[in-house]
Amino acid sequence: MSDEVVHKTKKIKNVRDIIIESIECEPGIEGCTGDPDTCPNDPNRCDKKLSMFGYYDDTIKDSVEHVLSESLNELTKTFTASTRRWEMIVFPAMFAFIILAAYGFFLIYSLTEDVGSIASEMKSINHTMQAVVVNMERQTLTIQEMNGYVRNMSISANKMSHDIAVLNNSVSRPMQFMNSYTPW
Repeated sequence: MSDEVVHKTKKIKNVRDIIIESIECEPGIEGCTGDPDTCPNDPNRCDKKLSMFGYYDDTIKDSVEHVLSESLNELTKTFTASTRRWEMIVFPAMFAFIILAAYGFFLIYSLTEDVGSIASEMKSINHTMQAVVVNMERQTLTIQEMNGYVRNMSISANKMSHDIAVLNNSVSRPMQFMNSYTPW
């Protein structure tokens, strides 16, 4: 029953009180036994005190809240420095990406414009080629007509050759006879 009364009379302790109770005096210092319950010295007066966080000396007598706030402050500083380093990488990379994206858009726009002009030029080339085809057909007809005329000329030349050969035979015999009477 006495244990229940003692247990009920204990008050709820805050974090600082729990840590101060867990401080052990370093064995070997005058008055320190190594047991926080039997340590005759006030924990704030010990030159060195051992706690769950390590050794403390007289210059460090701050609360856990202060230690945690200092740790969070260091974490914030580290995170801020890391953020600045990333900003030095990410922002220029984003700027370069935006410039490259704009240049890519310009290239695609120029390409579509060039393809459009090529398509219109191909239409004019198609019309020109159709005119060339028509002219080639005319030229083919003209050449065929010329072949006919040349064939006719060849036939006429053959007739003329035959007529001259006949004339030669007709004229050369009497001329040979007459040549025999000429004195020269």
